[in-house]
Amino acid sequence: MVKQRQKLNPDWVKDTLIYFKKFLKVTKFPHPKNDNNGGRGRKFNYPEWLIMFIAILSVKAKVKSFLAIHRLAVQYWAIITSALPKEIREKPISERQLRDRLKKICHSPGEPASFIFQIFPQEVLK
Repeated sequence: MVKQRQKLNPDWVKDTLIYFKKFLKVTKFPHPKNDNNGGRGRKFNYPEWLIMFIAILSVKAKVKSFLAIHRLAVQYWAIITSALPKEIREKPISERQLRDRLKKICHSPGEPASFIFQIFPQEVLK
């Protein structure tokens, strides 16, 4: 029986995360802190860049549902949250919260957020 190869290599995830964070720093990406645009409401538990990076992983892995995106995020949670505080590293984002946050950045399975292909060429995500 032939062993199936992973679409995502942990080394690829680490290298891409480093590149993505450098890109955000160079472009001076604003990191929103609240749930809505008005500055009121509860604060985000998970940073915006983390949600954006999960969207990038979902495009690379070609996942077809929000539930599959959540499973992917949980699978690589230790890698993608390694530089975050302990309380975030220990508790992965819920499926519902991840789905809501992905929808806010206009990302859904089959219709990726437009920022992804502005940062990464399609060849990189194949």
